Amino acid sequence: MLEKTCSRCGYTFSQFKRTGLFGCPDCYQEFYKELLPTLRSIQKDVYHAGNKPKYSVEDKELLSEYKRLMEEKELAGIEGRFSDMASISEKISYVIEQLKVRGLI
Repeated sequence: MLEKTCSRCGYTFSQFKRTGLFGCPDCYQEFYKELLPTLRSIQKDVYHAGNKPKYSVEDKELLSEYKRLMEEKELAGIEGRFSDMASISEKISYVIEQLKVRGLI
């Protein structure tokens, strides 16, 4: 009986077992059934779910803007610039709404 080979590159599953490498990206699909037992024995699942970052770049920028505005408002209060504090408070309110929309607070 002939051994199963990849239809694209001709690589065999025996070659994979010997080297630990496939000949081309199509080998993963070609030898999927043969790979399942091995994958299940070495990892939790046979599919890669990937990792999702806790915060996106936009989230980080928004959080940074909130922190910056809070520091700016505090400084304005220390320096007695109360009209500036009012305008900064409005900006902070807007940022807080954006944080709520994104589910960050």
